[in-house]
Amino acid sequence: MGDADILSTLQAEAWNQLGEGMIITDPSGVIRFVNRAAADMHGVKELGVEATDYSETYNLLRLDGTAYPSDELPLARAVRDGEVVENEMWLIDRPNGTRVVAEGSARRVYDESGVVLGAVLTLRDCTTRERDLVELQQANETQAMLLDEVNHRVANNLSLLISLVRYQRRRTDAAEAISVLDQVQSRIQVMASIHSALYRSDKAASVDVGTYFVQMMQDVAQAIGGETPITVECMAPDQIVLPVNQVIPLALSVNELMTNSLKYAFEGRETGEISLLIEQMADKRVITYRDNGIGLPADFDLESSGGLGMTIVTTLARQLAAEVTVQRDAPGTCFVISF
Repeated sequence: MGDADILSTLQAEAWNQLGEGMIITDPSGVIRFVNRAAADMHGVKELGVEATDYSETYNLLRLDGTAYPSDELPLARAVRDGEVVENEMWLIDRPNGTRVVAEGSARRVYDESGVVLGAVLTLRDCTTRERDLVELQQANETQAMLLDEVNHRVANNLSLLISLVRYQRRRTDAAEAISVLDQVQSRIQVMASIHSALYRSDKAASVDVGTYFVQMMQDVAQAIGGETPITVECMAPDQIVLPVNQVIPLALSVNELMTNSLKYAFEGRETGEISLLIEQMADKRVITYRDNGIGLPADFDLESSGGLGMTIVTTLARQLAAEVTVQRDAPGTCFVISF
């Protein structure tokens, strides 16, 4: 055996060791070599097959299961037109009745002077990958359906709770009880609004806080506000998104601060203003809540105030690992929450 024959044998064996399938044609498109992986993939190893017979000999189909005309196959296009085909997919019906999803690339091969030597098709078995993708898609669709059902039930339950609180409120004349029920209703409505924002969001675990707080503050002002007209403003940079485990305590804290302002800050005033500023600093977020009401008592202390609203605020702040401070350098009331 001459050196050329030895080299050819070694090359053929090297190609047979490849995990990818390989089919080689001569310049006219006649199949001259099929490596072991390609033969296993097709369940067929036929040499001397012309381009017009590729599909029938190797049982090739489109992904939709219809016949794949031989002249439209990647290898035929590479042979005939010199087209470089990359990562196209098709089906192989094997003689044993199994079906393979194949992905392959084809191109002409030239010598140094530009003369066509033939064409090469490389292909891989993607059956497992495609099956896994289908199963994953089905699992995602099932999960989405179940999540939609859960969200629907949660929304209904929260609405029912709000209705029950409203019903109980209408049946009592005690001012203190009415006040307590109003606060309970407000807190449930905050939870319901967060759930609604999550339900509408493409990101089921996070909320665009700027958009959310604008609506939430308007809702709270409408629900609790008295006779004094209140202007509500929320300022936030675009696209500040927080995870739900931060949004919930933050929203409840703002709700408590607004409730206090609406109940006590504007007594005797013709108008009132409440604002929320959300800022993203280098390493933390800062939430500044402010009203232009009568202000806090001179001896007010956040930690020892004893009121339920302030207790809720400080408790929620600990959940956020946040610092809450009271600023007294401006008219009205100003709380700063940083975390």
